Amino acid sequence: MARRFSLFRRSGCGGYYYVQLKDPATGAFLPAKSTGKKDESEALLVVADWLNNGVPQRRANHRRNACEVLTIEGIVQTLRTAELTEYDTRRIVAALRERGVIESAVISQSGPASEPLISYLEHFWNYDESEYVRERIAYGHSIGRRHCADSLNRLSHWRAHFGSEITVGAVTRDMLREFQLQLHAKGLAPKTINLIMHSGGVAFSWLAGLGKLDTDPSAGLRKFAGKSKKRSVLTATEATRVFKVTWKDKRARVGNLIAMTTGARAGEILALRIGDVGTDRLHIRHSWSRDDKLKSTKTDEERSVPLLPKVRSELRELIESNPFGKNSELFIFYGPDRSAPMSHNILRRGLAEALVDMTLNKRDRKKASKRAEVRKQFAERGVVFHSWRHYFAANLADRVEQRKLQLATGHRSAAMAEHYSNHAAEADFADVSKAIGEAFSNIIPIPNDRAV
Repeated sequence: MARRFSLFRRSGCGGYYYVQLKDPATGAFLPAKSTGKKDESEALLVVADWLNNGVPQRRANHRRNACEVLTIEGIVQTLRTAELTEYDTRRIVAALRERGVIESAVISQSGPASEPLISYLEHFWNYDESEYVRERIAYGHSIGRRHCADSLNRLSHWRAHFGSEITVGAVTRDMLREFQLQLHAKGLAPKTINLIMHSGGVAFSWLAGLGKLDTDPSAGLRKFAGKSKKRSVLTATEATRVFKVTWKDKRARVGNLIAMTTGARAGEILALRIGDVGTDRLHIRHSWSRDDKLKSTKTDEERSVPLLPKVRSELRELIESNPFGKNSELFIFYGPDRSAPMSHNILRRGLAEALVDMTLNKRDRKKASKRAEVRKQFAERGVVFHSWRHYFAANLADRVEQRKLQLATGHRSAAMAEHYSNHAAEADFADVSKAIGEAFSNIIPIPNDRAV
């Protein structure tokens, strides 16, 4: 019978006997292991014990039988010598992950997994260079420059936590969980934390889906629960009073009027062009952002909303004052450059100042401390420009059915869009128009009725 091992003294090792066990499958001897004995007979007894009772492991009081040792040693030896393809390596990593002995692994390659995390994420959210952005556009999905810019800004939190050295493939789920908890410890709002995590999670998920990352470390991460700060709306009395004071910028006044009476978003109002004003309706065809310029609406759908005669009258006055002319393609809410509308800040600041003026008497309006106090009060209530959209929906909710309200706000789900086509019946439009008239006609003073 062939011997199952080879016993020998290794020179320069203090006269100790070493043994090499033989792999019965391949006939190859495995790496030598010291018996810890200088006497051959004692060494043979040790080898016999190992073959019968298992080979001692480094872990205390643990033995592994000789077959297991041979198997493990054979695997290790194969991994050291075999020519492994990337596919082979991924299969090995997947098997180890299934056993629960590893969570993730970085596979040596020249792809994204080996790139520094922060520099990769910066490239990932670069609208003009990102492969991810190009892919989304190619598949017909919308993604705006503003969204990418916001995601880039959130990377400052990633940079502060992970530094510039760690690679994409080295990030584990435990690291991301620790990152989440650190953000929470800073007192950030749940929604803010989730958005910060999303700016990295999208990249991990996309890479894993392409097979460029062995596993998605963000998969299964729990999101923080919590309600966003509730937007407050003005009372009917406040809404009436705010349009009775003198607004310093006519564009701000008219923009806020449109927001209140149509539920249009700020970007949709800024994008309005002269040709979008109809006889009894406003055609909302585009949206505007500083980064994306003129783009489609948030839902990628155009809609028409009823336009109250009083609001249309003020819109026409504003159009008449446009310094660039009356071409149908010109922006109604003009800025210093004819190719772009005014800043969104004009809408926001105009409302803030009008709220202050309606609250204070003429004497107190001149006091900076009083003005600051009122601004703080409305901020704490959560009254912002977007509150008009909530105000519009709240005032129409009891007057028209939800389906018709969604026609006006453009706040439809994909299922609703399919159920209720863009070719809305004029009867529905008339119902919404009637409801808007009932809700807002008494709030809006006629132009020559404005108080100082």
